[in-house]
Amino acid sequence: MKTTKLILLFAVFCIAAAACKKEELQIDKDKKVISDYLKEHNIEAQQTEKLFYVENVVGTGQQCKLGDTVAIKYRYSSLKDPSKILEDKTDIAEIVFLPLSTSSYSTCIMGFQIGLPTMKEGGKTTFYFPSAYAFGRDTLSNGENYANLIFDVELCEIITRDKRH
Repeated sequence: MKTTKLILLFAVFCIAAAACKKEELQIDKDKKVISDYLKEHNIEAQQTEKLFYVENVVGTGQQCKLGDTVAIKYRYSSLKDPSKILEDKTDIAEIVFLPLSTSSYSTCIMGFQIGLPTMKEGGKTTFYFPSAYAFGRDTLSNGENYANLIFDVELCEIITRDKRH
């Protein structure tokens, strides 16, 4: 009985390891696609370990950090067709909570958790998110899955505790 459990546990471990390797390959592929796109379009982007970004307007307010609640305006498109806006939330700021850790569960996409802390209040940044830090394998409204996305983000306000009720 113990042998069967050990064999089953080993098989699950091997499958999990193979799945992780597949994700690593997807992220590497995504980063190369984004890097090639930036070079082809002569875009000088800064790079973190996980994503690329261009600070269009440097904010003058406080620096965003994990654990903050922020008001942002954004719109995004797919890297495959940047001219087609997939979602536009630039009319009214949306409230987003950034968990204290990028490994924490959150309703906000991982790209925001990684990218927003590079911004200051009042800043405007274009982020290039690999699919793993956007919507992963989920299919977008344009039918694309594993989509690398371009997000234009304005950090309108960092909402501090004394401003909340």
